[in-house]
Amino acid sequence: MTDRVPSENDALNGISAGHRAALAARIRDSDLVARFSGPWTAQTQWRGGFRVDARARTHTVVFDEPADLTAEDSAPTPHEYLLSAVGACVTDGVVLHATMAGIRIRRLSVTVTGTFENILRWAELADEGNPGFGTLEISGDLDADADRDTLTALWNRAIAGSPVAQTVSRPTSIVSRLTVTPQD
Repeated sequence: MTDRVPSENDALNGISAGHRAALAARIRDSDLVARFSGPWTAQTQWRGGFRVDARARTHTVVFDEPADLTAEDSAPTPHEYLLSAVGACVTDGVVLHATMAGIRIRRLSVTVTGTFENILRWAELADEGNPGFGTLEISGDLDADADRDTLTALWNRAIAGSPVAQTVSRPTSIVSRLTVTPQD
């Protein structure tokens, strides 16, 4: 093994050596990391039927419902985006921890599955019960340059440190406000 200096072409998990060095410095700066606390905001705009556009920073995310609800099925549902967000956040956590530890990932996939407890409440066909997911099952498939114990510890850190997974795994208060525009 040589003691050569890494070049910008020495990407690890798709992150260049220069970006890894910058990331390592930034991730150790508690004030900088704390600024990621938010507030984070997404604003939605109804587009007719069950179509909704959400804007988050400079990005637009499109939502729809399945055709069996007489929707167009033109985009994922809000709950599919929630499952996707949990999976993406856990994936990013695995990549962060692996990259900071110098572990090369060859393959990583995360699957998140949930079943509604009582969707009848959403449809106003029941007065009680949780219309949301009762449990989310998160499974990963990881092939990387480390032993099973190291990768399991890395996976567990990613789950425990995932802002999205931890938001949905514990009670989160919702403060509701509505402004009604008067009809002329």
